[in-house]
Amino acid sequence: MALLAGLTGCANGGASPLGSAITSLLPDESSAAERAESLEYATLVVDTEDRAGMVVLAALAGPASYWPTGHQGMLVLYHEGLQATAGLSQDLLDTRYLPLDGNSPQVADFVPWRQASPEPFRIERRWQAADGLPRQLAAQGTLSCDQSSPRDLSLGPRSLEPCTMQLAWEDGSQTRTRLWRDAETRRLWAGDGVAWPDGPRIRWEVARAWW
Repeated sequence: MALLAGLTGCANGGASPLGSAITSLLPDESSAAERAESLEYATLVVDTEDRAGMVVLAALAGPASYWPTGHQGMLVLYHEGLQATAGLSQDLLDTRYLPLDGNSPQVADFVPWRQASPEPFRIERRWQAADGLPRQLAAQGTLSCDQSSPRDLSLGPRSLEPCTMQLAWEDGSQTRTRLWRDAETRRLWAGDGVAWPDGPRIRWEVARAWW
């Protein structure tokens, strides 16, 4: 994934500037809004505990988007959900969602938040722990969404459905991630949670969309 940091990508019709990995540390919400307004490229506001700031889209590959975070770091989203990271003290290596009933016509492209009425699902994740060793674990998950309500984003409020993804891991651990999706398109606009039990908290929020 580090090689992708050198790629340019399209965002609202323009290529993102090479090397614009992380624009700055953001001391407050007003600075995030000001930067999102001034940049014509697709941007995210990200906080990975290791680093925080506004990042610019580098590349798109189908439903996957790649966001360099500086120092050979990378955040990868898949259908706007957290898929993988690189360059952090603990990295998420891969994420896979599977419907429990196995009847989804596009299992390889399945993510629970794109379903009108999300059913229970299975998630499989691999990560590199702080000791440098890889780990992997699976969980049974549920996703529940409430009615849309205004959520403040960098470029202004947007009506979004707040959703809770509850995961029961095979080791007995429980984790919860909060997601905010558009009720019509079911695209995610924000997320906040840990990718695995006792993992780092990662928050991301769309500042300027790329779709």
